[in-house]
Amino acid sequence: MILAAIVLLSIANASMEGMPHDPQHMSGYAAVQIDPEKMQLFGVATEKVKIRDLSKDIRTVGVVEVDERRMAHVQTKFKGWIEKLFVNFTGMPVSEGAPLFSVYSPDLLTAQEEYLLALKSEERPLQGMFSEEIAQSNADLLEAARQRLELWDVPEPEIQRLTENRIPSKTLTIDSPVEGVVINKNAFVGMNVEPGMTIFTIADLSHVWVMADIYEQDIAWIRMGQKATLSLPAWPQKQLIGSVAFISYVVEPSTRTMKVRFDFDNPDEYLKPGMYATVEIHIKTGKVLAVPQSAVIDTGLRKIVFVSTEKGRFEPREVQLGFKAGLYDQVIDGLEPGEEVATRAQFLIDSESRLRATGGGMQGMEMGQKKNHDR
Repeated sequence: MILAAIVLLSIANASMEGMPHDPQHMSGYAAVQIDPEKMQLFGVATEKVKIRDLSKDIRTVGVVEVDERRMAHVQTKFKGWIEKLFVNFTGMPVSEGAPLFSVYSPDLLTAQEEYLLALKSEERPLQGMFSEEIAQSNADLLEAARQRLELWDVPEPEIQRLTENRIPSKTLTIDSPVEGVVINKNAFVGMNVEPGMTIFTIADLSHVWVMADIYEQDIAWIRMGQKATLSLPAWPQKQLIGSVAFISYVVEPSTRTMKVRFDFDNPDEYLKPGMYATVEIHIKTGKVLAVPQSAVIDTGLRKIVFVSTEKGRFEPREVQLGFKAGLYDQVIDGLEPGEEVATRAQFLIDSESRLRATGGGMQGMEMGQKKNHDR
């Protein structure tokens, strides 16, 4: 605090050297004059305001989730009982066409027997005046019996086996419709299954979603199809490239964020459901007038910069700013290209500017001290 007072006192003395009292440049602030030598002592630095080709990065943390479009729910369309399990635990990888379980169903056994009877009738030679009608009727019955098996998802190889050896199977083996990982298992030997009951859920993890929260002020920069880079704490050397696939229509009231879904290919399955991942979007904002963020003093009601109008002289200026990009803010109003602004020690300049605007700042204090000394 002592050092800050000395610095402020030095700025006040410097500001008054050879300088009449200036009118306020804006309400609550006054211009400040600093001797060039003291500018170097205080570390005052300036930078020109100019047109810059800016870019910004939006970083957020997301959670890896299963792609809902690549989930298979294994069910049966008939009643039965599980007789054997080929997949015994959740998390087990399975190939497409690999057996999951075998099920015994009286209804399915009856349907096979009906198919065999229809097949036998269709193959029986016919004679007489109604032979053509009977043959057509037998063919229709055979087709109906076959369709019933197909509608119950009996595989074509199983129907072909039944056609060739004419022996109905007591059980039907249910195979995996996709290659993936079992993420839910609701099956045990002897369990009764009903039509529509989900017995296994298998997820293809070669392509996953990452659900991330984007703050409300950044959502305007997010576009469908934008490229995004993903990194993982588990494999910091790995980076995956994905894209924005969905932007939520609802803002979360408690966090003021919106859900954004990213699509990522995951051929080596580094991404596991439930993992945290850092997602970064690099956005080109284009060429705009920009001011260094270090030059801006945010009072809460307005944003102020100190413009160097001549050597050692700084005037306060209220500015209107747009988006932030890296170390710079977009300038909407208040500055022109080529103007210089203070980027270091501007808080000391700000303090003296406020003091001068209220009646002379440090000089007024010095005069009061001198009068007390004379008494």
